[in-house]
Amino acid sequence: MLKGLGDIGNLMKLQKDLKSMQKKLKSMQSSAKSQDEMVTATVNGEFEVLNISIDENKFKNASYSDVEKACKQAVNNAVSENKRIAAEKMKEMTGGMDIPGMGDLF
Repeated sequence: MLKGLGDIGNLMKLQKDLKSMQKKLKSMQSSAKSQDEMVTATVNGEFEVLNISIDENKFKNASYSDVEKACKQAVNNAVSENKRIAAEKMKEMTGGMDIPGMGDLF
C-alpha cells in the first residue's frame, strides 16, 4: 500500500534541491563581451543587467549603430552564458535526466 512513498520522497528531495539551486543561480553573475570586444556586459541570475562597460579605444572609432549592436551582443552573450551554466547545473542535479519543462525554469 505504501510502496510508492519512496518515489514521493525522491520527488520531495528533488523539489528541495531545485529550490536551493534556483537560489544559487539567482545570485550568480556572468560577464560576456560583444563580438568586437567593444562592450562587456554583466548580468545576474535573474537576467538583470548589472554593468555595461565600453572600451574607450574601440568606442572612438565606432558609429552609434556599432555601439548599439555591441551592447545588444554583449548582453545577449552574458544571458546565454547564464542559461548555459543553469542548464549544466540542472543536468548535474538530475543526474542527466531530461525532465520536460525543467529547462524552461531558467
